[in-house]
Amino acid sequence: MMKPRQFRLVIFLAAFFTVSAYAQTKSGGSILAPFVSRLQGEVKNNLIRLTWIDSQDVRGPVFIYRSQTPFDNAHPYYLVHPIEAPYGAQSYIDEVEIPGEWHYFIAASDAQGRRYEILIPYGNTVTVRVGEIQQESLRSMRIPGVSSKIIGLEASVRGDGVLVSFRLSAPARNLVLYRSVNPITKTQDLLNAVLVEDRVFSPFMDYPVPGIPYYYAVITEDELVSGSTEIYPGYNATVNAAEVSTQSRVGLTASPGIRAIPLPLISVNAVSPGNGYEDVPAPTPLSPEAARAVNSLGLQGASPPLPQKTPRVFDQDLAPPSGGEEYVLRSVVQGSFKNRDWPVCRDELLQYLSLPRSAAAEGRARFYLAQAYYFTGSYREALFEFLTAQTTYPKETVDWVQASLTMLTR
Repeated sequence: MMKPRQFRLVIFLAAFFTVSAYAQTKSGGSILAPFVSRLQGEVKNNLIRLTWIDSQDVRGPVFIYRSQTPFDNAHPYYLVHPIEAPYGAQSYIDEVEIPGEWHYFIAASDAQGRRYEILIPYGNTVTVRVGEIQQESLRSMRIPGVSSKIIGLEASVRGDGVLVSFRLSAPARNLVLYRSVNPITKTQDLLNAVLVEDRVFSPFMDYPVPGIPYYYAVITEDELVSGSTEIYPGYNATVNAAEVSTQSRVGLTASPGIRAIPLPLISVNAVSPGNGYEDVPAPTPLSPEAARAVNSLGLQGASPPLPQKTPRVFDQDLAPPSGGEEYVLRSVVQGSFKNRDWPVCRDELLQYLSLPRSAAAEGRARFYLAQAYYFTGSYREALFEFLTAQTTYPKETVDWVQASLTMLTR
């Protein structure tokens, strides 16, 4: 028979290693709360590498609290501003300024951002001691001949996503993350890259389409705005591609809108046999009475006047570019579109739209592409693009749709 003391020990271990536990709230109540586990810290000079195991019950970001004093009633954790890390990263490199003891606590959260703030000794809390910091080691982070503020950019596959991590050799803000199917070795390669995040922090979990090798680059927004962007492979751009397995779930929890498998192709002929869609009905001649009525109105053979259209630009694309995909689109608008070099503008916009863009940027790009088609005489293509852009800009496209239809009926 199990002794009472042994029984209490078993109950304690079962409660400790379960996925959830009861957390004490700030108001004094208690809730059943998931938590991260096995939090550990490894020190190298002034860098502390934290590793942990995510909770399986909730899949929101984790929040990392740091303090030079232990988390207790005198110094509660909620007075500290936490650092947010994506679910699935399970590691974070922190940089401290002074030696001494540093205390960490990591809280799990759900997809709606609700935090489960429960402190578990030797579970989701850890104390790390940093010894004397070697300043010479910090100065060596600046690479001779390389002015990039981002160094050590790495992209590694973690399950159904890619973990992107990097370090800073100098203070920087508003970092922009790019992804491309081709190596990013020069500034011009950013034109073919897709903007993933315009305010990225390390580490960052990306969920690209599986089965495709991807390269990454991180650029500061200041460099994009000033036009001083430089690509340094191995520092602010990855040299090796990261490819998620085709067996992956494509990050269903973080990016539910992404589909790994294309929609099936539906054959119109299989649904409706025959070539009825290709048959054009023969015109029916007017009756003698209708023909006389038309002739009396003077409409026989009359054509509406040709619409005179002026290129239209949105106000936000006339301002200086702010960086990222907006920078690329505005470069096209203020270049070939402004100079009315329509064939070049068409090709640049097609290249821009060959990669996924935000809804706002894609809507404006298609509106400009439709105008490029219109002014090169490709009215059928122009009509299609205007109808596509109509979802985002219904008022701006209505006159252009009518003008394209008028040109197609001539």
